[in-house]
Amino acid sequence: MDSLKVFADRGYVVKETGPVYYTQDMDETAKWFEEILGWYYEIDERSTDGKGVYGCVYNIPKEVEILHIAPFTGIHMFCGESKGGVVAFMQVQGIEALYKYVKAKKYKDISEIQMQPWGAKMCTINTPDGYALRFFE
Repeated sequence: MDSLKVFADRGYVVKETGPVYYTQDMDETAKWFEEILGWYYEIDERSTDGKGVYGCVYNIPKEVEILHIAPFTGIHMFCGESKGGVVAFMQVQGIEALYKYVKAKKYKDISEIQMQPWGAKMCTINTPDGYALRFFE
């Protein structure tokens, strides 16, 4: 995958995040972030049987993230039981582009963008692990 092309084609940027995400199948979860949200991933540590035990998913290409020119905008993944519920409340620039990108992937578990009483637009994407990712602009 040409990471800079995908980044440019997505049309949205996460402005802040950094939550912890537990998953039993890190490889599948990382692929979900890549395929549905257009994110990037790296599984940094594996058990002796090859199962991912620690990794990160990034909203920007890893080559840019490791330069530390901006705060960390990824999600830390650990092997473990999903706790469910809201795992992230992330500010984005281009929420309509995020919504359009995810819908174009035929992913159905995303809410409509709604105006919030506090003046922001927000949508929620539910992950296969039972978490809710809330995005606002």
